[in-house]
Amino acid sequence: MAQVKFTKNEMGRLQKKLVQLKKYLPTLQLKKMLLQAEVNKAGEEIARYHRLYKEEIITFETSVKLLSDPSVTYLKKDTLIKDKSFHMDNIAGIEVPVLSSVTFEKSEDPLTDRPFWHSDMVEHLRCTKKAFLMWKTAEKKKNILLAELRSVSIRVNLFEKRLIPGTMSDMVKIKIFLGDQDLAAVSLSKLAKEKIEKRKLEEEERGLCK
Repeated sequence: MAQVKFTKNEMGRLQKKLVQLKKYLPTLQLKKMLLQAEVNKAGEEIARYHRLYKEEIITFETSVKLLSDPSVTYLKKDTLIKDKSFHMDNIAGIEVPVLSSVTFEKSEDPLTDRPFWHSDMVEHLRCTKKAFLMWKTAEKKKNILLAELRSVSIRVNLFEKRLIPGTMSDMVKIKIFLGDQDLAAVSLSKLAKEKIEKRKLEEEERGLCK
């Protein structure tokens, strides 16, 4: 920790520092609140997408018992992910990923070879894969927000528990020191004045005796 300089210039510097700290702290506190709210929302998204994923899995597992091997082959071809794209969303100054779209491969096999329930099963499987991607993207989003929340929380604690109290404490020490100096200066000045007046009085008395 830097040594405190007991000077008026140091007091002025600390006063400016304290103003800046108190001005910036509310911004950090607000960002912390916003991030906490977004982390909670991301947690709700994770729960929602995970629940959707599990529901689609249950639907598929219930129906898959009716499928023959060739049908499973068709389903695999029609539910292969060809491409997925993401965009970045800005939340409280932090970039987080958001799933934009998912594109599936188109099978070249004739549709007439498909059983009547094939389209419904393909839709279920595609929804399952989309739900899985949204679930994992929401988890990644939450992890990014959590990391930033921890960082901001550390800074808020630093401001509230160390920087601001420490600066105020140093200002009090300097104020006391400067006050003691002023008091000492006044005392010395008073003492010097008394000595001067005493000397003058003595000189006047000597002049009267001549």
